[in-house]
Amino acid sequence: MIVKTMNNIKIYTATKGKKENTSIFKSLNATLADYGPIMPFDVHYEEKNTKSLQKLYNSFLVDARLNNIDIAVFVHDDVYVNTRDLRTRLLDSARHYTVFGLAGATSCKIGSPALWHLMSKREDQRGCVAHGNEKSYMYTSFGPVPSRCLVIDGVFIGINIKELPENVKFDESYPSKFHYYDLDFSLECNRNSVKIGVVDIPIIHQSPGLTKPDEEFYSGQEYFINKWKK
Repeated sequence: MIVKTMNNIKIYTATKGKKENTSIFKSLNATLADYGPIMPFDVHYEEKNTKSLQKLYNSFLVDARLNNIDIAVFVHDDVYVNTRDLRTRLLDSARHYTVFGLAGATSCKIGSPALWHLMSKREDQRGCVAHGNEKSYMYTSFGPVPSRCLVIDGVFIGINIKELPENVKFDESYPSKFHYYDLDFSLECNRNSVKIGVVDIPIIHQSPGLTKPDEEFYSGQEYFINKWKK
């Protein structure tokens, strides 16, 4: 029998294929196995996804509110969660910030190329993320955590659902389906006085990130700059 606990936490992730082939499935299953019948969090896998992340994440926000979720986490499918005390870390993070990530910056000068680590001063960057796989990885330390931030990276986004205003959403008007959802959401949070920051939750991102910008990236960049450069 599965026993529901207080402080409902739900992790949401999407993949173009099957969940069993993802790093997030492998790592979360290992964590859940330690808890036996008491579930530390629920997990939703959106398999064979073709929606934009903006539309998908907005649907996750709706689901979280309908199901009385306290903390929702939106995480990429190529992430390996490298800690067994994820629940404790999420609860602690949500006490400090309404929206939290693992890497970000306290400044953001809108311009091209519109990437958070290139639009911020090096001394304003915060967080730590590892790259590689669960057997071999290296950490990239951006700066001290925990820390308030202006923008966060979208590889991992945690949200204290009860504190997030319902008007704060992901912008579905973007021409790019997988770019700028995180920067736009971060700036929307700040515009609505939502407390946003970065925290310490060890993960291994099994992707190097954006290596070759495509047409979709540039169309999203143009939309982002036109929207936020004032």
